[in-house]
Amino acid sequence: MIRAAVLVLAAVTGRAVAAPVVHSATDEVRACYPLDGGDFLVGTGGGLVRVSASGATRVVWTAADGLPGTRIDSIAVAGDQLWIGSDAGAAAVRLDGTALAIARRVETGAVRDVVRFEGADYLAFADGGVRKLDATSSADVRITGTARARTAVAALAVAEGTLWAGTSAGLYRLSHGRFEPAPLAPGVSADVTALHGDGRRLWIATTAGLYLRDGTTVQKFSGGELRRIARLDGQIVAAGLGAGIVRVDRGRLVALAGIPRELVMAQAIAERGGAACAGGLEGLWLRATSTAAWTTAANHPGPPSNDVSALALDGDRVWVGTFDHGLAVLDHGAWQRITDRAIDPRINALLVDRHRRVWVATAAGVSMIDQDRITRLTIRDGLPARSVLALTELHDGRILIGTTSGAAILGDGRPIALGAKQNLEARNVWAVAEDGDGWIWLGTTTGLFRGRADDAAWTRYAVATGQLRDDWVMALAIRDRSVWVGTYHGGVVRLDDASSDAPRAVALGDGWINPGGLRWIGDTLYAATMDGLRTGDGVTADWTTVAGLPGRDTTAALRAGDTLWIATRRGLAAIR
Repeated sequence: MIRAAVLVLAAVTGRAVAAPVVHSATDEVRACYPLDGGDFLVGTGGGLVRVSASGATRVVWTAADGLPGTRIDSIAVAGDQLWIGSDAGAAAVRLDGTALAIARRVETGAVRDVVRFEGADYLAFADGGVRKLDATSSADVRITGTARARTAVAALAVAEGTLWAGTSAGLYRLSHGRFEPAPLAPGVSADVTALHGDGRRLWIATTAGLYLRDGTTVQKFSGGELRRIARLDGQIVAAGLGAGIVRVDRGRLVALAGIPRELVMAQAIAERGGAACAGGLEGLWLRATSTAAWTTAANHPGPPSNDVSALALDGDRVWVGTFDHGLAVLDHGAWQRITDRAIDPRINALLVDRHRRVWVATAAGVSMIDQDRITRLTIRDGLPARSVLALTELHDGRILIGTTSGAAILGDGRPIALGAKQNLEARNVWAVAEDGDGWIWLGTTTGLFRGRADDAAWTRYAVATGQLRDDWVMALAIRDRSVWVGTYHGGVVRLDDASSDAPRAVALGDGWINPGGLRWIGDTLYAATMDGLRTGDGVTADWTTVAGLPGRDTTAALRAGDTLWIATRRGLAAIR
């Protein structure tokens, strides 16, 4: 899915440039809501999507458009406001066609639900707690009982004239300004996933089925793991993982007629004025009126998932690897997903070599794409370990490979393990590089190693030797005679005169560096961190955060021509 660009002020340049064009996977539907005029609002793993009655996408909004987060967990109406809950907070929004205006923004953890009660808005947090918002202030509402009750609040609802909260430890009722336990039945403490207030009755979805609380009476229905409850055509319906969309019929749950059987892993269901929507892991289904048939919205091309773990460029083609959903290539605006049994979907690194072959480091070996031919090397072919973590091309054209059990060099034959004869203890090799003097550098969880393929001696740099602030080395960048070392939680360290026996270390800081997350682009050093993409000069400890990205957790940055490609855990961004 692609979001249209607008103009913003780029933090990295200080000039007015086009805002990121965001490519995200919107296949997974997590929430939906029918709008006035026939459109639908859909919350997905890759943004908030406005679609027409026919399922055509009108616009996609992400964190790059001002939403607190890109993964949308809930869409709720609270009074006259439309609240969007995301993985990084909630926002009250106003819609005008393809324009989105933020009326109020709350940056927190993931927000699963929003309900208005007695003039205030209450927010349910996935990582624990409920917050009360009024016009000018906010305050957390105490939840009594076990600590587990405060770890996950999935839903809120108003019934019996009071406010209810569904948590991982069961049902709670607001009483005297705090939430008190309200057991479903003696000895029952179910994981509540959704609530629906129906006057004096309260419908309760759990991981073990559906409950109805009517006064002091509680009735249980079967249904498996349910995620959402709604009223559809006068009936109570629920969306469930494995159950699809079900309705209550004479004390039991049965499949809802008209919903295609393809919708099995359902997470969303909503109805308004006869128009209805439903969705889940299989996509989105729409119904324009109460008498119309359900139709599926067209699948939209995009990356296999939003958790982008690796990037590589081949001219204008962008190769995109994801954490556990495989490989794709973006070629002149068209997405192609590469599905082949020779490529494991868990991708750690990508490399395009001088022959334009694509190397894919995965959790089950390294695969090589040479035009239409795909081959895979595994531990059976001589790799030190099954899981491959890093790749680079050496000056002589051979491929340096980092694995969970050391490094190896691949030429025309079998991989040659590095340091095997010297008992080199370079395990979990997350970063590999070669400098201009032919030294090979290995970043590991036990420090940084420097040596040559045929040398008997390797030098280790670590916290103990005074060069590093953290021994867990995740990324390397080399320029001139210096090596920039990115670590897991010790930031960046520059080693000057790196080829000498006593390189000088300069700490540059700036957080948690992701695997392969350091790269020189022109005269700017880019650091992909868990808390944003940073830019610096590599000399001082001054860093600037690149603004307007779909996610804070960034994994890579590359430039092709006048386009900067940025990989995040919430999608791929392109800045021109």
